[in-house]
Amino acid sequence: MMLAEMMTSDHLELLKNQEPRIPHIFPEGINLYWSSLNVTGPETKSTNFLEKFRNNGSKKRVKEILHNVSGMAESGKLLAIMGSSGAGKTTLLNVLTSRSLTNLDVQGSILIDGKRANRWKIREMSAFVQQHDMFVGTMTAREHLQFMARLRMGSEYYSEEERESRVDQVLTQMGLQKCADTVIGIPNQLKDSHVERRRDYRHVVQALRNLADYGMTVIITIHQPSSQVYSLFHNVCLMACGRVIYLGPGDQAVPLFEKCGFPCPSYYNPADHLIRTLAVIDSDRATSMKTISKIRQGFLSTDLGQSVLAIGNANKLRAASFATSSDTSEKTKTFFNQDYNASFFIQFKVLFWRSWLTVIRDPNLLSVRLLQIIITALITGLVFFQTPITPATIISINGIMFNHIRNMNFMLQFPNVPVITAELPIVFRENANGVYRTSAYFLAKNFAELPQYIILPILYNTIVYWFSGLFPNFWNFCFASLVTILITNVAISISYAVATIFANTDVAMTVLPIFVVPIMAFGGFFITFDAIPSYFTWLSSLSYFKYGYEALAINEWESVTVIPECLNSTVTAFALNGCPKNGYEVLESIDFSAYHKWFNISILFVMFIGIRIIAFVALLIRSYMNA
Repeated sequence: MMLAEMMTSDHLELLKNQEPRIPHIFPEGINLYWSSLNVTGPETKSTNFLEKFRNNGSKKRVKEILHNVSGMAESGKLLAIMGSSGAGKTTLLNVLTSRSLTNLDVQGSILIDGKRANRWKIREMSAFVQQHDMFVGTMTAREHLQFMARLRMGSEYYSEEERESRVDQVLTQMGLQKCADTVIGIPNQLKDSHVERRRDYRHVVQALRNLADYGMTVIITIHQPSSQVYSLFHNVCLMACGRVIYLGPGDQAVPLFEKCGFPCPSYYNPADHLIRTLAVIDSDRATSMKTISKIRQGFLSTDLGQSVLAIGNANKLRAASFATSSDTSEKTKTFFNQDYNASFFIQFKVLFWRSWLTVIRDPNLLSVRLLQIIITALITGLVFFQTPITPATIISINGIMFNHIRNMNFMLQFPNVPVITAELPIVFRENANGVYRTSAYFLAKNFAELPQYIILPILYNTIVYWFSGLFPNFWNFCFASLVTILITNVAISISYAVATIFANTDVAMTVLPIFVVPIMAFGGFFITFDAIPSYFTWLSSLSYFKYGYEALAINEWESVTVIPECLNSTVTAFALNGCPKNGYEVLESIDFSAYHKWFNISILFVMFIGIRIIAFVALLIRSYMNA
């Protein structure tokens, strides 16, 4: 079964969830019934937390979105749901697939071949294409289809040759052979001319018609189809004011309207005539309602109308449901025990491949970051070039190490948030469609991105460490690289957590500094730990800046056995409570302990893993709520 909303260039996504066209395994279509659907919802939707809070205690006003809607989508036929804005087309499609029903009260029955199925069964046997483009823009059309084929066409049922054959078939069917290996591009930034969009419509609808001719059940909503596109529909469902005005063959709609006194003008697009006739004009609402009522009554007096009424009254169909069937497996099917066509390992492998393509192809994820790291490291290294160890430069050397932590945090943490939030709608949709597990996606994305969060910190540390003249020992350098890697990954973990918890770029980017900036202030460079007020010591314990800075400071100063100038008793005492004679005294002056070296490493590693787990739980909850 295929359900879709037709608006813009959905052609790449259109056939992603279909089974391949192989005669002995091609899925048979089903007859989908909906009986006496009534949907109500709030008149206005709260747009922010304050508005939700204000409206929490007040009596909510509801409006009727669908009223006593009944109908049927037949196997082997293409059904187009049409109507003006606000007619209820999208709501009906969402109800049929149990999607985007938050704050809506839905009453009525939905049956498949006379049997009831829960939302997971419907999603398992159907594909849903949304009206907005949601693609991973760094993939080509062929790669996108290969990605879906590997996940939807399990290796237990299809060979690699069959999957590739299906991909080639879809590319041919959609007329994408010439651009099959062209990168799709970032969604919402693609510019197509009006003529190109109309051509896309014809290709897409023709492809849907072909699917229906092969026996599938196809339902779409479409706005203002051309006369050529309209002629491809087997059946049309015309809606107005949340009611079904006509449901039947497309070529019988115009004669019905003419019989009711609303003939289609010569050389006029029949689809435009039908939609405009049923449109509610605010300046003449009474006349519009009379027109709609007259056409609806004319339809109900026909055999087609009586069939729709019979479906609405056929409550006896509810008795034959999956719940009373011998197949009891559907009773326990939920979000957490969906059936997947691909194993967890295959899901991880394919998702890793897609995430890796994004990393190496998106200029903001690799090339720009690489350039940013190199330039920042060179500037920092030149500013502190070969800083000698003297009483006057101790604070400068400590500044190098704290700057190390701060730069690696802010250069990668904040830019990573919009990257994650931009991908979440795609993940939620694919997860709701039963394409893959949330856990497989999260692990694959983390492993695919991990190499850059190892290489970039090492590159930064290599330049700054040797340019600035920190302790010239290979093992000290390796330890400093380890600290830099851990700090970077803790910072990225926080960006993951904030992005998945709030799932909105603006909110996440607003909240992140509220947490990170105070944490940085208690990192040990701006204020010593002894000077922190007792009521803020808990915040100091959460500061990953502190653990990273202390680890780097210990790594540097424990190797400095003597500061020559401080052995001279005539030297003037400087800012750090006198003149430390060796590195251990420097550590003591800034409230650090040399015994905490590996303890700090352990804490950073625990933070890295722990915050990633928090991010995963947040993503899992959001995926569940979205589904």
